[in-house]
Amino acid sequence: MRDLAGEEAACGGLGNAYCSLGDYQKAIEYHKKHLKIAKEIGDRVGEGRAYGNLGNAYESMGEYHGAIEYQEKYLKIAREFGNRAGEGRAYGNLGTAYQSLGDYRKAIEYHEKDLKIAVEIADRPAEGKANGNLGIAFASLGYYKKAMEHLEMDLKIAIEIGDQAGE
Repeated sequence: MRDLAGEEAACGGLGNAYCSLGDYQKAIEYHKKHLKIAKEIGDRVGEGRAYGNLGNAYESMGEYHGAIEYQEKYLKIAREFGNRAGEGRAYGNLGTAYQSLGDYRKAIEYHEKDLKIAVEIADRPAEGKANGNLGIAFASLGYYKKAMEHLEMDLKIAIEIGDQAGE
């Protein structure tokens, strides 16, 4: 008998590994297998994770419209299950995709939602990342004072939590 839950987890893990290696086509292949199995066994949370991972892979390939499509599906499922951390990640990923498309106002809207959730759930790394993303988006619009405020907060949090790469 097949262990579909185990296969689902393995496909998600392999998809993430291939994404980390830069083999986005292979990553997408595994994330789509993950998604198919999650749907087959009725694992809505796993389905949401698969959508988020597919969005990340498409983002990495520069296919921002595909990334947005999958992140919106992830966001819907995260909301459905009250997964505030997942909701924040989806907002942040949507913000990054819109930023890459040059729609900085929409990016700011999503990054602000990400920041609000990060503060609400006391996720300092996510709070730092959201501030950094907001800083970049505001700078892209020429709002340098606001950009500096967010970038300084990002730096402060990175130092506070010992994130040398973030520093």
